[in-house]
Amino acid sequence: MRTARFGNLTIGDIPKVIGTISSFESLQRFAGSANRPCDIAEIRLDEIGVETKWVPEAKRIEASGTPTILTLRSVTEGGKSPLSNDQRLAVLRDGLDNVSAVDVELKSGLAPLVGKKGKGLIVSFHDFERTPDYTYLAQIIRDAAKVASVAKVSTMARNTADTDTLKRLLGEDWGVPLCVIGMGSFGTFTRKDFPTLGSCLTYGFLDAPVAPGQLSARALVDHLRPIKALP
Repeated sequence: MRTARFGNLTIGDIPKVIGTISSFESLQRFAGSANRPCDIAEIRLDEIGVETKWVPEAKRIEASGTPTILTLRSVTEGGKSPLSNDQRLAVLRDGLDNVSAVDVELKSGLAPLVGKKGKGLIVSFHDFERTPDYTYLAQIIRDAAKVASVAKVSTMARNTADTDTLKRLLGEDWGVPLCVIGMGSFGTFTRKDFPTLGSCLTYGFLDAPVAPGQLSARALVDHLRPIKALP
């Protein structure tokens, strides 16, 4: 089984629930809480703001044993960061010293530049309009796998054909752990069911949804723990 490491967690064996944090207040609350309804915290810096004092909070979370992922999502792939790729690269490189992993878009071209030894790298692809065909998505994953610790594909699912295409991706060995998500109301079930079929990660919100059809992290943990014995 293909695996990767995010801090003290192995990715790719038992599916992990990522809790997405999209405000500085929520980041502070999470850092100070002993009750965490997720395995990994995603710090959405494009939502929180690069100017905030997020680093001490990230360090608190990491020190407690919960790995963190730093995401500075571009506007072109559904995020809120207005920064150029060069500016985002600088932030991600500096930030990676304080977290277990970063998430960067394949299309940005930053993935080969941002990684550091011993840190996780999610190389992601998002399409908020449609689900491309299998051949196209397969090439996306192959390209991502060249540099990624984990490859991630998240597309808008509008019908059964779309979710079937996404499900088919989970039947292949891509050389790295794979996360597959169908966005939108039609794809909501993929966030609960695909982890049982081989998707290594699933994302739930801690304060507010940051993607169409996203469920709460607590709901995902409650659903998956009996099935896959999540820690």
